[in-house]
Amino acid sequence: MTALPTLSPADRIDGVVDHLVYVTYDHHTVLRLTVAEDTPDPQTVTAVGKALFGTQPGESLRLTGTWIRHPRYGRQFKAESCERTWPATRRAMRLYLASGLIHGIGETLATAIVDRFGDQTLHTIDTEPHRLLEIHGIGPTRLERITDAWHTQKAIAEIMVFLQGLGISAHLAIKIHQTYTGTDRNPMEIVRHTPYQLCRDIHGIGFETADRIALAVGIPKHSDQRLQAALLHILTKARTRGDCHLPEHVLLARTRHLLTDDDPATADILEDPILRQALDALRTRGDTVIENLPVPALEDADVYHAVTAVSLTFMHRAETGLAQDILRLHQAPSLLAEHTDWTSLLARATLKGLTKDQQQAVLTALTTPVSVLTGGPGCGKTYTLRTLVALAEQAGITIALAAPTGKAAKRMEETTGHQATTVHRLISPSLNPTDRPDKLTPLEAADLIVIDEASMLDVQLAARLTAATRTGCHLLLVGDTDQLPSVGPGRVLRDLLAPRTHLTRIFRQDNGSAAIIDNAHRILRGLPPLPAPGVFGCRPLENPEAIAEEVVELVATHIPHHFDAVPEDIQVLCPARRHATGTLALNARLQARLNPPAPDKPQHRHEGHTFRLGDRVLQIRNQPHRGTNGVHNGTTGTITAIDTQAHQLTVTLTDGEPIPYPFTDLDELLHAYPLTVHRSQGSEYPYVVIPMTTSAGQLLQRNLLYTAVTRARRGVVLIGQATAVHRALTNTHTRLRFTALEYRIRQQTTATTRTRINPTIGQLALS
Repeated sequence: MTALPTLSPADRIDGVVDHLVYVTYDHHTVLRLTVAEDTPDPQTVTAVGKALFGTQPGESLRLTGTWIRHPRYGRQFKAESCERTWPATRRAMRLYLASGLIHGIGETLATAIVDRFGDQTLHTIDTEPHRLLEIHGIGPTRLERITDAWHTQKAIAEIMVFLQGLGISAHLAIKIHQTYTGTDRNPMEIVRHTPYQLCRDIHGIGFETADRIALAVGIPKHSDQRLQAALLHILTKARTRGDCHLPEHVLLARTRHLLTDDDPATADILEDPILRQALDALRTRGDTVIENLPVPALEDADVYHAVTAVSLTFMHRAETGLAQDILRLHQAPSLLAEHTDWTSLLARATLKGLTKDQQQAVLTALTTPVSVLTGGPGCGKTYTLRTLVALAEQAGITIALAAPTGKAAKRMEETTGHQATTVHRLISPSLNPTDRPDKLTPLEAADLIVIDEASMLDVQLAARLTAATRTGCHLLLVGDTDQLPSVGPGRVLRDLLAPRTHLTRIFRQDNGSAAIIDNAHRILRGLPPLPAPGVFGCRPLENPEAIAEEVVELVATHIPHHFDAVPEDIQVLCPARRHATGTLALNARLQARLNPPAPDKPQHRHEGHTFRLGDRVLQIRNQPHRGTNGVHNGTTGTITAIDTQAHQLTVTLTDGEPIPYPFTDLDELLHAYPLTVHRSQGSEYPYVVIPMTTSAGQLLQRNLLYTAVTRARRGVVLIGQATAVHRALTNTHTRLRFTALEYRIRQQTTATTRTRINPTIGQLALS
């Protein structure tokens, strides 16, 4: 056996990735690398480090780093930098061709090609591709596919080699190439001359990545495109946190913080006049809107001050459009109010036992064009909806039911006995070729639209819904304002100015969930939940690692063993993504336990995540053109097929539709063994496990714990640090969202409630 060379404390090794051993959620990578390939007996070594993140089996690497000795695993090479190189040996070429990077070549063909052309394999494919016809199994059609794939791979490699010194992953190089392929824009030209364009065009490339590229290619720190990109980045980041706009002074302060570095000259380019000049250029270009808007004063939440605010243009359009459509619907004559004597019909209804508030909610929905119904669990929202649907059907009016997620729509359908769909599908229904051209869609035909779980509606989705609702149709939004606000921007359910009924009476539950509902209301009052055998468990544990291990045991063993359940009935809900009890770490643990690797389970590794047949996954981006009806943020499903030849996997959604995903689009998916509480909104699960640790920081809020508990139907296990639970119960200071929906509606209509007048901006604040 040939001994490995003795290396100095800082050295370099070349080799081919044999296989990946482990990739952690924070990108630490362990792989096996074959080195010394030019010897009769090539050696395989273990390489470790974050610099290896994103590498794939078959790639040729040049690593710089040092040798270390792990107390358990022995000698390892700790990589400080990683450079991808073209395969130089026959074995490296064979692994490279068989890795799947070149479509149309599998292991058998790769071996045949290298055996035929030897050291000249890659040169032959590049300059004389027609000679591949000499290989048995390659005909004109396959040759064309291989040639196209080779040229694509070369173009990607050009970008990859250019970016690798900046620590940018190979996956993003592929995304850059794919985004601009088929357009009149050259990917390398964009990378070299307008890299900030990458922020706007490619999911996964943020300002920090584009900025590294820009500074590396010589774009000055004070360039207009850099300052404008930084401002847009701050506005985009604010939108992902729920804001519809930012006060100008907040925007400028955050931009300065983003761009500040140790260079003394930087301070000069971050002065307000220079940043405002860049901001004005964005407004002139049509990217932003600048206007005066109200912001609540910190000393008095009922008093608003006028500030200069900046919105992304499409967010401004969505919020103003939503306000205009709410006003249009509200001011339209109520056709349903004249349809029948609803009071008499309600009195004769077969569903009895409604409280006065419930009766008022039903009558308001039938006599007022826009209305809101809110209330916590066990307060009768479902029974009220069931009565409303029964009355509507009895009177012969057309009703459309929808919810933001498929699970919520399914639950709505089960409880009301009336067909329900998602809001996205209600707005954009799939076309049936057998339908008559003049057939009305459910939205067009509806006299009354009811949206459940409306706390999940963000401004953009609500704007699409109201824009598509015809004048004269009634709209009822139903939800729980004590839950977390929508993942998307805005707080529609809270800000909407419309007649609203709030149900407060808690009804006795006969379905075994009384303890869950009682504890949910205790949490709202700031009181700790009380254990209830078989329904609500509270397990104090202090060590985060022990908590994580116990979560896995609860899901895999304890709950299925003691109750009529399978792991698929149990959802882990985490306050945060990171640390030992966050979704990233727990996903790895639960996947290893519930869906371990096996010879009959194909899998594909993408950016540190292993997607395996049978995995539960979650869509994290709206893709309206994917699948029959689009796939939207929050949709869940299961991986039911992985095709390494076609470079795609298939996710079967909870509604049964199979959706293909190219491997390059897998950054749209997350594993869904645990979810964040935010992403669980609108869903309901038989059992919920909630790990609580102080590492979640400011995310520990009362409405977060309340939302998590109310996702459960049969049982809850609250496990973790008592300090974390106490912090969540006492933290009611939810982050302020910058929204202006209420103000925009008031601007366009006469206020119907008493207001305090701020002479600067007119009628603004409710007394």
